[in-house]
Amino acid sequence: PNTPFTKTWRLRNTGTCTWEAGTLLTFVSGDAMNGPASVPVGIVAPGATVDVSVNLVAPASPGTYKGNWQLQAPDGTLFGSVIYVQIVVPQPTEEPTEEPTEEPTEEPTTETPTCVDPDPTLVPIIDRAANMGYDLGCPTAESFTVYGAFQYFWTNIDNPNPHTHFRSLMIWRSDNKEIYVIVGEDTDASRGMLLAYTDFWDESQPEVHPDCADMAVPDGYQLPIRGFGKVWCENGLWDQVGWPDQPEAAATLLIQPMELGLAMRVSTPLWDYLIALHYPGVYAITMYTP
Repeated sequence: PNTPFTKTWRLRNTGTCTWEAGTLLTFVSGDAMNGPASVPVGIVAPGATVDVSVNLVAPASPGTYKGNWQLQAPDGTLFGSVIYVQIVVPQPTEEPTEEPTEEPTEEPTTETPTCVDPDPTLVPIIDRAANMGYDLGCPTAESFTVYGAFQYFWTNIDNPNPHTHFRSLMIWRSDNKEIYVIVGEDTDASRGMLLAYTDFWDESQPEVHPDCADMAVPDGYQLPIRGFGKVWCENGLWDQVGWPDQPEAAATLLIQPMELGLAMRVSTPLWDYLIALHYPGVYAITMYTP
């Protein structure tokens, strides 16, 4: 609690335009953790990377805290993926007090555990992620279930070779309106870069984002709608993530917070996915279970 720390992100300019002087990384939502409103990013050419650091202070009260940040152009326009920092402030350990007594007595100590047992359902993906170099640490809370949504996306769809059609995933969770995007690196979406966004869509908005409503949709594919469509359209994810070939589906999410990320099971009537989200590596590992 109340401990200063520095969060550093390594950002890559995956676009075709240079990030100009005056580009900022800006706090957009969540827990500010006594951080600045923004920090400078500087000039970054297409394909180049830059390390951006923010000085923060852990809150005083125990709990899980998360702050969302996004790049801001010199004209004030937000762009790119929402990135975040998440920390767990543990319960303080009670210090034993020494009281004078005529005879020495053993003072009891109270230790508050910071870890719990992993949910047995999630152990396979936790172990697999660790074996691949993405150790999630120990679980920091018991697993819980929420409802959500899920959708497949496909890239390289113009290539006649189906083995180049990489699968990406979008997952929405109802409890905190987070959307996780796993940018697949193979046809099974077994691993990939992790993007995270806050879902700002609501029923007052059109299902199809107006900026993308007139896009030419490839044969056999469709425009994503609602929250997935808003994130997809506003962040220009059609090249990076691809196009969906089926509507989004309702899902049940079993979630367990971890020291360095999140483990979850995404369940539909036909199949399950086990997924590990590794926050420091901004990476995801998945296991498909029909």
